[in-house]
Amino acid sequence: MESLCLIWIHGLYVIYFIKCFLMHAEITYKDRKIMSIYKNVVGHGKDIVLIHGWGCDHRHMAPIADMLTKNYRVTNIDLPGIGKSTWNSNIKNIHNFADILLPHLPEQAIYIPWSFGGLVTISLAARHRSRVEKIIGITTSPKFIEDKNWPGVPLPGFKEIFSNMMRKIGFKAFFEGFYDSEFSDIDPKPENYFKLKKMLVNLPPEKLEILLEGINICDTADLRSEFQSLSCPIDFILGGKDESIPVASHEHIKQLNSNLNLHVILEAKHMPFWTHPKLFQEELKKCL
Repeated sequence: MESLCLIWIHGLYVIYFIKCFLMHAEITYKDRKIMSIYKNVVGHGKDIVLIHGWGCDHRHMAPIADMLTKNYRVTNIDLPGIGKSTWNSNIKNIHNFADILLPHLPEQAIYIPWSFGGLVTISLAARHRSRVEKIIGITTSPKFIEDKNWPGVPLPGFKEIFSNMMRKIGFKAFFEGFYDSEFSDIDPKPENYFKLKKMLVNLPPEKLEILLEGINICDTADLRSEFQSLSCPIDFILGGKDESIPVASHEHIKQLNSNLNLHVILEAKHMPFWTHPKLFQEELKKCL
């Protein structure tokens, strides 16, 4: 009887440990799924990392990748929750974005971020200095929203506008309007305009709450101190008609860091590498 009891107790322990193992395996699997990050690596040579703007994905950085792959190894990565990368509910600020991307990035690289991607890059460069050799930011800023003595997007910021518009007309129509605005001064419309529009065809459904969470992080991010502390070379390519980075803010950004060189494409807005590719490529060559 005693031996039967011991066998029974031993059996319970075995079952318990199997359940614990399966629970751990399930949690680990889910964590890996949540942490899945997509990147496309092409070319050979010195490493360059491209980080897209919020609401867009690695495909939007393709024109820049095409300019570089003959001479560089280009890592074009999707931010968490966008494109082919999955969201992580633990993301609460811009540093969380940077921390999740870091293990997927080269040991050292030149970074070419666009818009929101610039915030992620500033976070990386300020906290992992050896990883970022140089920054070439495109229509970006260490702080997008206006503040006392800081020109920027008027309060309350992007989220209220984006939220109302996306809930009313949907993600696809919202970005169709954005592309129309970017190319509004250009007629006839170039091939790039239709390429962007084509990206919206058969677009997988975007989760509005994730998009709005990212926009909220952008609205509240203030990396002026981090930007001020950077010692690596920095170039910003800005648009003279970009309402997201108003011309009045250019000098304020410049004053934060003496390493910064500004390049302004006067007729461009927020997507100069799509709307003015030749002028953009000329400025990019100067930066490299």
